[in-house]
Amino acid sequence: MRKIFAAVTAFGALAGAQGLGRRFSPTPDHARTRQWYEGLSKPSFTPPGPVFGVVWMGLDALIGYGGYRLLQAPPSEKRRIALWAWALSIAGIAGFPYVAFRERKLGEALGVSIGLIGTTGLAIGTASHVDRKAALSGLPLFGWLLFATLLQEELWRRNPAQAAPDA
Repeated sequence: MRKIFAAVTAFGALAGAQGLGRRFSPTPDHARTRQWYEGLSKPSFTPPGPVFGVVWMGLDALIGYGGYRLLQAPPSEKRRIALWAWALSIAGIAGFPYVAFRERKLGEALGVSIGLIGTTGLAIGTASHVDRKAALSGLPLFGWLLFATLLQEELWRRNPAQAAPDA
């Protein structure tokens, strides 16, 4: 695959996922969602809102780079599996805000988080047989997902009745 096409594909898929996810996130332009999220009981280790944006900027660069590297790798069964797992991770990144913030289903959002750990782990594991840099670029996301899943579990446990039908 040509470098420019691989870059546009990888970063375009990621930008699309983030754009979809942002539509449902508790940002200043989504006042009701933000109010709902701010009203949740959160653990003391919940990062301040701006930290999420900074973290995701770095993660996005690494996720895009990993996808770009995989798209540039010679075709193989491991590459195909790594790309599918990478794509499923991107779909989960897009879907999590919908489930967590639009639908306000904290338990189901925990399931999405756990699924993201699985798909990201699979992407890293299979990418390690295809392109070492692509695999390494996924490790920060994997670490963040472990933390985010712990955070999501705490939100779900602390707020069992917080799903709002009028979202």
